[in-house]
Amino acid sequence: MKRWAIVWLISFVTFGEFHGQTNEHIAIRGEIFSVLDYYRLACLDPGSQAVVLEFDSMAMGFIAEHPGSPIGLGMKSTAQLMLAESMWNPMDKLNQFQTWKPQLEDAIVQLPLDPDLRFFRLSVQFSIPKLLEYNNEMAEDAEVVREALSNAHWSDRPKYESFVADFLNQL
Repeated sequence: MKRWAIVWLISFVTFGEFHGQTNEHIAIRGEIFSVLDYYRLACLDPGSQAVVLEFDSMAMGFIAEHPGSPIGLGMKSTAQLMLAESMWNPMDKLNQFQTWKPQLEDAIVQLPLDPDLRFFRLSVQFSIPKLLEYNNEMAEDAEVVREALSNAHWSDRPKYESFVADFLNQL
């Protein structure tokens, strides 16, 4: 009898811990999706500094809730890289790129297979001038993103999932 009680107790604790981690992951994923919605809008209107700043603001809010998060760093870096497009001075644009590209790369080093981070980098590489020579990982990033699409990574957000698929079709 004691044996069954111990097995039951271990199963209950294990399930409870797993269930708690799953709920935490779902909550964080929901917060990520809310920022990704702003990212999608910023990509659809990259010349609008106001829209890109809203994406940046949402990324900062995510970082405040999850300090040290590679996803947050990737969001913030991508927003800052997008802001370069609205800058007038080419030297300011270059400085912005040189400041924030390593930040995005650092986020990817921390979570190398994260499809959101890979999609951020893929979209940046696609958008910036070839002269900056930041396009070596496009094929690898596109493969990670395609696999995430086939595994329904963004299925909770059909608009965003469609946005990602449409982007890949442009490559």
